[in-house]
Amino acid sequence: MKLAHAAALFFASIITGAAGNQGSSSTPPLDEEGFAKAAAARIRQEVPAYDIKPTTRLTLEGTRSDGESTGQLNLDRIYAFCLRNPGNCSAALDEYARGMGQTIKERDQPIEQSMVRIVVRPAEYFDRIRQQAGSGPKPISIYGRPLGAGLVLVPVLDYSRAVRFLGEQDLAKLKLTEGEAFGLGERNLRASLKPLADVAPVPGPNEFGTIMGEDYASSRIALHDDWKALADQLGGNLIVMLPAPDILLYGNGSTREGVEALRAYGNEMAQRSPRPLSLTVLRWTSGGWDALK
Repeated sequence: MKLAHAAALFFASIITGAAGNQGSSSTPPLDEEGFAKAAAARIRQEVPAYDIKPTTRLTLEGTRSDGESTGQLNLDRIYAFCLRNPGNCSAALDEYARGMGQTIKERDQPIEQSMVRIVVRPAEYFDRIRQQAGSGPKPISIYGRPLGAGLVLVPVLDYSRAVRFLGEQDLAKLKLTEGEAFGLGERNLRASLKPLADVAPVPGPNEFGTIMGEDYASSRIALHDDWKALADQLGGNLIVMLPAPDILLYGNGSTREGVEALRAYGNEMAQRSPRPLSLTVLRWTSGGWDALK
């Protein structure tokens, strides 16, 4: 199993303890070249069997003596976090390296259909990763479906500490078509979540609610029909916002004040997150999610 994009996708849990664990080692350089070298050195400590080196801008790759490759390990998000939070950078990079090391080791484990999930990612980010996947020495096809409002739905494999995009080799191993992978990911996602009614009480005018503590909180919008009952209770004025993959805000968009309150809080949550996802407010419609101006 190749790990072409696990670094870019791994940010699911690496910052959990970083803010309270500053200065675990020397602060990495904050120029791109120096940062990439520091990141490579730290990941090498976790997986000494791989020679991890910088390749292109903010990208690493590791090779083993038998020729096995990690694929591209992208540092864009951890680097952006470090620029915003230099005081927490060292601890965050240490945790990132530990997570990446575990992810690289996990890639040799057999994959199962139960690991497939659906996630929401920015379309621009997905397009960049897909281009990188298709232009390497061993091109890999990955899959996404437009959701609208600059977002895309992507099937992934869920490991213990990370997720990675589902590639064409994975489809062959799982005996799935592309369409079946999306369907399976949606079913597995629903089975892993509490019912929406249990976590999303009906908000009043100018009120909004928050779904947190779920790794796939933002992915709930892939389960479009699950939101119909709440949308009906709000007279068709259900709005949501996805400031980070593990945060979903929803509210009553019947007033401009309610919309702006949700937007302001969502912007604040996105700024705090090491993995900001989207600043767009979405409105539920029978045909999908529409961006709210």
